[in-house]
Amino acid sequence: MKLTDQELKDLCLKTRHVVENDLEALQPEIEQTHVFPKEYFDICRENKLFALTLPEQFGGLGLSVEQFFPVLEEICRGPGGMRMNLHYANGLDWDILYEHGSQKLKDKYMNKFASGEFFTNFALTEPDCGTGADIRTTAVKKGSKWVLNGKKTLISHTDISGASYVIAVTDENKRKKGGITAFFVEQDLPGFTVEPMPHMMGCRGAGHGYIFLKDVEVDDDHVLGNVGEGLEIFMDALALSRASIGVSCLGLSQRFLELAIARAKDRVTFGKPLIKRQAVQQMIADMGTQVYALRTILMDTARQFDHGESIEMKASMSKLFGIDTVRTVSDSCLEIFGGIGYFEDNPYGPVERMYRDARALWFEEGPRTVQRLTAARPLIANGGFIE
Repeated sequence: MKLTDQELKDLCLKTRHVVENDLEALQPEIEQTHVFPKEYFDICRENKLFALTLPEQFGGLGLSVEQFFPVLEEICRGPGGMRMNLHYANGLDWDILYEHGSQKLKDKYMNKFASGEFFTNFALTEPDCGTGADIRTTAVKKGSKWVLNGKKTLISHTDISGASYVIAVTDENKRKKGGITAFFVEQDLPGFTVEPMPHMMGCRGAGHGYIFLKDVEVDDDHVLGNVGEGLEIFMDALALSRASIGVSCLGLSQRFLELAIARAKDRVTFGKPLIKRQAVQQMIADMGTQVYALRTILMDTARQFDHGESIEMKASMSKLFGIDTVRTVSDSCLEIFGGIGYFEDNPYGPVERMYRDARALWFEEGPRTVQRLTAARPLIANGGFIE
């Protein structure tokens, strides 16, 4: 679906209202229970927040990335756990199945994503190794079945998902070149178990878990793409997700900036509002500059994706710059707020919770070191040229 500029603006404003009113109202309970209540799913379903990018044929709005990113920015102003869930729901959740799944699996599941009745999870990371070619989970072909064994960790949404995208080593001698395969694995299969992880500092409600695979058997039609293409499928899917993490940084940073300005106008020291002090004005100018630059980078990346071009380098740059932005902007906001910003439930805005939520962005879809490596490779190959 191609929205007009006014339709997109209206959708963004509506989404902001839903996020900062309806969804925010649920967060105090979630901070205590660490679980999304039924009302969360009802609100998201009613406002099609699970289906912004989902193709129209499956009940979604079918937004392009360039139109989705402004809406996602509004979502990312809100509670971090909900942001984490909705960012995934509009990307990795359905896209890998749609692009690489068998027709049998697509016929069974693609119509279930729009309502939020069915979620997947992205089971890549493993304990005691990196997130990539050095994974230890294995899949061995035995007759007509693939038998999977291994352990995954730090996997989001395991408490609400019904299936996992799993990559496993299928040829130990190849690894990086054709030795890793992706699978679609239902969580109700024998040998598939999930254990909850300890609660996180922030982003509460987005349940994380350990996944254990003990002789889990799947058919050939549960292979995603072709045998040996798993690493490429997962890394390609991660590119857009990394750019979406940049949008997550942007949404939080924009709200931090707004809260900082409002607090600086209201807070008086020595008979003078903080907003009148040049040092504070300079902080606000720096915050605004970073927010503007990040938004510009992200929209350029979105346009490139919609044109069918590779965004691997720019997606990593987006996340890398996004982390730097939200770190600087959140620190400045807290400094402007003063001690009251460190307290829960302060009357000026959820700065304390937002500050905790922001720190999860350091690790989602790979840390800064990984983003630098990913961005450096094409820069070096092209002699520093950026298209």
